[in-house]
Amino acid sequence: MSRIAFPFLTLGTDAVHAGPWVLVENDREVVIEDPWIADWDSGRDVTLRRRIAVDLDIAASQLRIDIAQLALVLLMRVGTGAGNMPRAIITATRREIRAGEILLEERVAGHSLSHRLLAETMILLGHPGSGAHTLSPSRPASKLWSDRIDLRLEGEEPRFPMESLSFSRRFAGRPEAYAPWYLHWAPGNLHRDFGGAVRLFLNSDRPDFTERLLAGDRATLQVVLADVMTQIIATSLRQSDFEQAVAESDSHSIAGRVEFWIRLAFPDQDIQAIRSMLDLRPSSFHAAVLAAADVATEEARA
Repeated sequence: MSRIAFPFLTLGTDAVHAGPWVLVENDREVVIEDPWIADWDSGRDVTLRRRIAVDLDIAASQLRIDIAQLALVLLMRVGTGAGNMPRAIITATRREIRAGEILLEERVAGHSLSHRLLAETMILLGHPGSGAHTLSPSRPASKLWSDRIDLRLEGEEPRFPMESLSFSRRFAGRPEAYAPWYLHWAPGNLHRDFGGAVRLFLNSDRPDFTERLLAGDRATLQVVLADVMTQIIATSLRQSDFEQAVAESDSHSIAGRVEFWIRLAFPDQDIQAIRSMLDLRPSSFHAAVLAAADVATEEARA
């Protein structure tokens, strides 16, 4: 149940019948079940498709607008780019909503994508109807319903090796034995290859945790990745040669991955401002990293 209090009436799930997003590959529809588009490269175009129908009788009743004056518009936007919000909107398609099913399909050129593919579907008010209820939407383009899917592009976002082992044996007699995960890395040379220098150990003695992580549970992935990002970003920022290391290193190095994460969590902020946030507003720093670590579908925003 949503806790958002809109200033006007909106559409409920019984009025909007939205099918799942699918990828069209070799004329086959593949339901999207993973937040990553695997084996992607810039030469691969992506085709998204979904079907949506609106029950106009129910919609008119929920909005308290006479059905003869009900004007609804379906808007589909496709965006891309790193950060919590897409940096660029590639396409925006508007369709008038009438009785029957609407087929949405968008082919996105691979060379136009960067880091992620976000597709947002919205139902907007076309124009207000006369004599509507006081709480009925009255401004054109008022958002009445929306959802989105946010897909990360395999190969564009950094990952790191993971290994499952028994912490009670590996860290016997040490506090680490009771931790659900442990990040193994040695701060220092930021030019080193990230994949060879960083490893995440999962505690096999905690199947309640490891099973959720390996199953792709959104909250678990977000918290673990945020911890990894926070440890490495904070430590790297405190090194005096961080900016020089970034300038001299490639994207596969520790410095390159830290730069990627910083752009993701703190878009358009300079390094000194981020260092200041880390020291003076650590809660804001950690919250920004935690938000950036959400690698699954983001919640729709009003």
